[in-house]
Amino acid sequence: MQKIDAEEGAKRIASFRAQRLSGDFCFKFQLEHKPKGSSRTVRYNGVMFGSWNERGPVSRFQLYPQRVKRGELVEVSPIELIVQNGVSPEVWMRHDAAEPFARIKDGALFEPIFDGVIYTPFDLQMPFIYWDDYTYEGPANVLSRIGQRFLMKSPAGSLSARHGISGVRIALDDMYYGLLGVEVFGVNGEPRSEFTLRSFQKVQGQYIVKEIVLSEIDGGEVQGSTGFKVKQASVGLIFDAAVFDPNCDVDAPEISAALFDVL
Repeated sequence: MQKIDAEEGAKRIASFRAQRLSGDFCFKFQLEHKPKGSSRTVRYNGVMFGSWNERGPVSRFQLYPQRVKRGELVEVSPIELIVQNGVSPEVWMRHDAAEPFARIKDGALFEPIFDGVIYTPFDLQMPFIYWDDYTYEGPANVLSRIGQRFLMKSPAGSLSARHGISGVRIALDDMYYGLLGVEVFGVNGEPRSEFTLRSFQKVQGQYIVKEIVLSEIDGGEVQGSTGFKVKQASVGLIFDAAVFDPNCDVDAPEISAALFDVL
């Protein structure tokens, strides 16, 4: 493990911020929630549509808050989110296709998307990726890979700072500059959550993230975790930009099953 200098660190941050797949993509996934002190896993289905625009990455999610039974899809209206990442991130949500999307603001960004999972709109936004003030902390082993660590500092007066987040440590893969892990810290430097990329997989000629686990931490102990596991993936797609515009009354795309790889 070798340290890098400030100039190289800045290049890697810039490279990471600019990373994208070739074309748009769709993932069918499961959220796997493990409550504290329980050996059981509760699963929920979801679909993610991803693209990029002039502001950065943009995603649309369909989340089914009913528990999966025998692996079958639940035929009910999903919770939908549109997530705009980048320097000025935003999130919109609706609970029914007949409703307009509503922008999520202030403290609601830090509340779980629905009861039974840990993920919040803040976790999907990941605004810390674009914070300007950061400190390079050196290399470390992250799940058998070498990661270069950077402590991203919450901007003074920002919404994150007002909600008790002092900084976020990110680890970038030493070879590919992709994200390996995230640690969120409170006002006094205590860990609040940990976000770890567990595995990647090559799909239709491109590498995608296959599994992510988000853990909630309090007093140094894990209070529960929610995993994101891709079950089917299709890449190299082309979506209309209106799919990711909360002001357009456009349904999520329907994609042929033949275009997906089962993981």
